[in-house]
Amino acid sequence: MNIENMIEAALNFISVHPYATGAILAIAGVFSYFKIKIVLKAVIACLIFGAIVYVVLFFVNLASTGMENTEKLLANPNQVVDKLKK
Repeated sequence: MNIENMIEAALNFISVHPYATGAILAIAGVFSYFKIKIVLKAVIACLIFGAIVYVVLFFVNLASTGMENTEKLLANPNQVVDKLKK
């Protein structure tokens, strides 16, 4: 999971669905004008949830990379020895 990919996906959504994006922003603007405390709490909750999901997915990706490398090494155990001999 990459930040650049998420930003690109958001910008792609904005360019493909401009009316839906405008409606979402208008509703969020009106709602935040009248109920600012609720909106700020929701934004903070979304940021915390997003950070937790990002960290969990980072560790899952890290673990899967380690498992792939372990499987490669177990498939050919002499691979490291062959590289050292050359």
